Amino acid sequence: MQKIFEGNRGEIFLIDYHGQKAVLKRQKRDKPNTIRNEIEILHYLQPTRIVPRVFEYGNDFIVMEYLQGISLKEAIKKEKKRTLKEALRLCSILDRAGVWHKELGRYYHFIFIPEPKIIDFERARFTHKPRNVLQFVGFYMRDLDTKRAIELYKRDKRAGLLALEELLDV
Repeated sequence: MQKIFEGNRGEIFLIDYHGQKAVLKRQKRDKPNTIRNEIEILHYLQPTRIVPRVFEYGNDFIVMEYLQGISLKEAIKKEKKRTLKEALRLCSILDRAGVWHKELGRYYHFIFIPEPKIIDFERARFTHKPRNVLQFVGFYMRDLDTKRAIELYKRDKRAGLLALEELLDV
C-alpha cells in the first residue's frame, strides 16, 4: 500500500486489488464522514461511465478503479480546444444527472486516460439546479466571450451547450 495523496478529510492509497491497481480512499477518523456521500454519488453515476468504477466500500473507505492518466491542466497543454470540449461535455452530463460537483475549478478532478473522467465527489450533492457547466465556463473559458452562450444555457441546456462548444471551435 502506497500513500499517493492526503487531503483535509482523507487519505488515498494505491493498492493491489485482486491483481490490478486500485485506489483506496480512507476517511480520517477526526473528520466528518463524507465517504458515504461519495459512494452514493459514484453508484448513481456509474452508468454514465464518467467516474471511476467502485469495487468495494465500507463505512469509512472506498476502493475504486485507479485512473492512470493526466490532469485537465496537462491535457489542455496538449490539445486545448478538444480537451475543454470533452470536459464541458462531462459537466453537462453531471448537470443532467442532477449532481453538483462543486469543485471542478481544480484541474486534478478531471483525469484523461485518454477518455475523460471526474473524481472526488465527497463534497458533491444532488440538486435540481447543478452548476457544473457554469462553474467550468467561469474557470476555464474566461478568455472567451461566453455571455450569450451562458444566458442561452440557463434557458435551454442543449442549445447553450452547443453555443459554448462553438466558441471553442473558433
